[in-house]
Amino acid sequence: MRALIFAAAAALVLVACGGTPIRLPPKTTPARTRIAMKFEVDPALLQAAEPQAMPFPEETPQTAQVREMLAQQAAAQRRALAETGTRLEDALREGLLRHQVGLPAPDDAADVRLTGRVAPSPTGGIEVSWQLVEPGHGTTVAAGVARDAFFRGYMDNLRDQVLAGLLGIDIDSFSSGAPVVAVGPSLDAAPASKTDGRNAWAVVVGVERYREALPEATHAESDARTFALYVQRTLGLPADHVKVLVGDRAGLADIRSAVEEWLPRNAVTAGGRVYFFFSGHGAPDPETGAGYLVPFDADPAYLKTRGLAVEALYAALGRLPGQQSVVILDACFSGGGVRSVLAAGTRPLVPVKPSDAPSGVVALAAAGPKETTGASREASHGLFSWYVLKGLGGDADADADGHVTLAELTGFVQRGVAADARLDNREQTPTLSAPAGFDPASLRLVEGLQPRR
Repeated sequence: MRALIFAAAAALVLVACGGTPIRLPPKTTPARTRIAMKFEVDPALLQAAEPQAMPFPEETPQTAQVREMLAQQAAAQRRALAETGTRLEDALREGLLRHQVGLPAPDDAADVRLTGRVAPSPTGGIEVSWQLVEPGHGTTVAAGVARDAFFRGYMDNLRDQVLAGLLGIDIDSFSSGAPVVAVGPSLDAAPASKTDGRNAWAVVVGVERYREALPEATHAESDARTFALYVQRTLGLPADHVKVLVGDRAGLADIRSAVEEWLPRNAVTAGGRVYFFFSGHGAPDPETGAGYLVPFDADPAYLKTRGLAVEALYAALGRLPGQQSVVILDACFSGGGVRSVLAAGTRPLVPVKPSDAPSGVVALAAAGPKETTGASREASHGLFSWYVLKGLGGDADADADGHVTLAELTGFVQRGVAADARLDNREQTPTLSAPAGFDPASLRLVEGLQPRR
């Protein structure tokens, strides 16, 4: 019986230990943005701490002692979980100052409000869904998910995941007097799922305005930020497995560093998965027809040195050993620029020669090689990105089994985008590139979708 008591206590110790802290990106400029915060605790989180019934061969004073010990442990955990919101707020205030992210402020003096919900994770453990809101207009400027298991020290890990999300945006642009732009999704934009993304990594790129005098890629940053939220909440990736590059942080060197250094150093577990998402302009090489993505600092006149070749991107991802890479490109492939007549919101400057995906890489692109892309009528997104997001969120689940395969996503996106584009009197047909013999139905992207709150 003494061994039984020891085993029960040991099980509780296992729940209370472990964890790997994430690495916060550095910020060297003084904090300017004043941030108020409020985190609420979902009642379901307290229910997760209810003691489990333990069957015993017989009731003895020792088994009663074990039950009492478990009940006390559960009560203590419920009390701790009930205080998670206020404890996280305290931890974030300290973290904002220590990492120069922002200045803690009361609600009536804040530039932005950081709000969130602490709830059980669909995969077990705890998660924090957060959003950064500009109070004057109610505009969501960023959102994300922090997730961890129940263990001693989990508060520091949740805090650092939220801080990493704040450091991933130009937080200083939201200080008093600065214009506010809607660049992020709402708190509940992405549905939860049971997808295990612990061995997955993502590079998410969105470029809306360029350093050179190029047309604006309407809603590109909103596409990227919302996809980054889906990557965490719906595809199950930890926050520090996602690198988000938007605006002037999405230069050619930034993207190449992420693809050619960060991914090879981290995406090393056999059977892992890599996501690369790009929303913005593309461009064709006028001599070869090869396709290039256009980073923030690119110039279509010098694509070979200042653009990112699609074939080079595919090749770099294909060299990641043991990884299945999924590329999603919301850039059109028709070419154009100042010599094309384009509908409002259309993204010009894209390739005319399709790029073949090598082994280990599949690519879903927004349009055919002679087509243009457009914006959604329903939301502040590119039309293609909007259908990708809806599909991952469950609309593509054709057989209603709670899972979304690449085949289901592709079919849903192709049908929806083509139909909506025809309403604008143009053709847009998303295309899937995959190695010979690859079955899109075999690649399950999302598992165990949960109903939206």
